[in-house]
Amino acid sequence: MSELSELKLGVSDTLLELGSCEENREVALSMAQQSRRTIEIVSRLLDPPIYNTTEFIEAIKSFVTGSRNPMLRVIVFDPDTIVRNGHRLVELAGSLSSFVEIRKVGHEYDQYSQSLMIADGTAYLHRISTDRYEATACFNDRRQASYYRKEFDTMWETARTDPKLRRMYL
Repeated sequence: MSELSELKLGVSDTLLELGSCEENREVALSMAQQSRRTIEIVSRLLDPPIYNTTEFIEAIKSFVTGSRNPMLRVIVFDPDTIVRNGHRLVELAGSLSSFVEIRKVGHEYDQYSQSLMIADGTAYLHRISTDRYEATACFNDRRQASYYRKEFDTMWETARTDPKLRRMYL
């Protein structure tokens, strides 16, 4: 995606149609690198090819340490598998628990099959099916991001903490 470097969070309103894992990874990374306040993610297994890369984890570390009052909230479906596979975002949450919170989805949303990332309440990356990489994304669509954020907040209210996701790695 050559034009990706030109897209600015809160400015660029181009609707992106994505079709590959690589494109999803690049967009998620770019949004994380540009975020200053909040990042929300809903992902069944925390999509390791997207959210468990060295570049993404470094972007999240920079987001958390370089922003004023940052918050990363994540909703997952299968904490056992995520922890067993050693996801670095879980490790990061353990060491930066004031800024990073991961919860297990509530039973009301067990059948939710979408994947979602919202950045600063203005940008989003949305996959209608977690099994495929077809997605839409936009770096500046406050209305659609607000819709997704309300959906996220509703899920967040029913989600619960899971001891496996709060492990401190020493």
